[in-house]
Amino acid sequence: MNLPIGLRANWVLLVPILFLLVIGFVMLLSTSSVVGYANFQDSYFFIKKHILFLCIGFFAFLLGFFLPNRVYKDRVILLYCVACVLLVLTLVPGFGVKLGGAQRWLSLGPFRFQPVECIKFAIVVVLATALENKKDKVKQFFKGFSPILVLLGIPMAILAMQPDLGNIGLILLVSFSLFFLSAVPPRFLIGLASIGLSFVAINLFIHPYQMSRITSFLNPWSDPLGKNYHIIQSLTAVGSGGLTGLGIGESKLKYFYLPLQYSDFIFSIICEEGGLFLGVGVVFLFGMFLYQGFKVAKESLHLYGYYLAMGLLLFIVFQAIINISVVIGLMPVTGIPLTFISFGGTSLVTSLFYIGVILNVSRETHLKEHEFIVQRKRE
Repeated sequence: MNLPIGLRANWVLLVPILFLLVIGFVMLLSTSSVVGYANFQDSYFFIKKHILFLCIGFFAFLLGFFLPNRVYKDRVILLYCVACVLLVLTLVPGFGVKLGGAQRWLSLGPFRFQPVECIKFAIVVVLATALENKKDKVKQFFKGFSPILVLLGIPMAILAMQPDLGNIGLILLVSFSLFFLSAVPPRFLIGLASIGLSFVAINLFIHPYQMSRITSFLNPWSDPLGKNYHIIQSLTAVGSGGLTGLGIGESKLKYFYLPLQYSDFIFSIICEEGGLFLGVGVVFLFGMFLYQGFKVAKESLHLYGYYLAMGLLLFIVFQAIINISVVIGLMPVTGIPLTFISFGGTSLVTSLFYIGVILNVSRETHLKEHEFIVQRKRE
């Protein structure tokens, strides 16, 4: 089917996303009903909210797809400043909401969201703009690379005050990857990695509860009914599923044995109910998305589009990798949800917006190629 030129893009990218959304909906229906009924006397409480978030996310996707991506570049300073202000507001009494040991939520009347998702997008736009404009200048530390580090360091400092170590690590990982893909010299990358590790180490010593997560990760069986309860129950759920799982809706651990079974630890229930096959299937879908997203970035006709698509792509994929790694005991608990599957409005809406922006890069590539072909025919 020949689509109008304005709608042509790498739509194959949406295939794994749609499958992940369906899996997420089914698993939320299975895992959240118990908590919904116990806390709100409504088995469908979380599903209703999830459907609302999906509707908002659909419009966010359309916004990302149709709004020209150069708009973000032209207003990069405004975008960055607004995102930083929203991040600061989480620390202001009356606006910020503290949950799970971190004050990362912003309350605006009946609505509550995480501004860190805004700063993630702003950082990608800042890096994409800077890496395109500076090009080979990033090989010079003071003239090219250090100003980028300053812009990156400001939101990192704010996140450290919340504290939100998981998202600090995620942002540093994506930023490091974009620097690696650019002309930034290896010695700068080694220095950045050293600074990042030092930053994380200082945070661990300042906040004892974060250090306890590391010690729990290193020795998960030391306190099975206390601080290690989450990960032990998660591993129990993963192991209980075997190859084919207990069947959708048949989880035993979701009955208040496994905390946050509908959000951060939903992959545990996926493995318990769907077994190794469904767990590997989810990983395969993220791998398929990574491959198609990389194609979109690689085909972009300018560096800005390449870095923009790659940055958003890596945020989604790395977030999934971190969540799954936590669930199966390869990383300490971070509080980062599983993209497109875990319950969470801010993450779902912004992730769908990211997909729209990535496809917008693909759409722009098709438009430019069409214009080039038309021009050649006229000549």
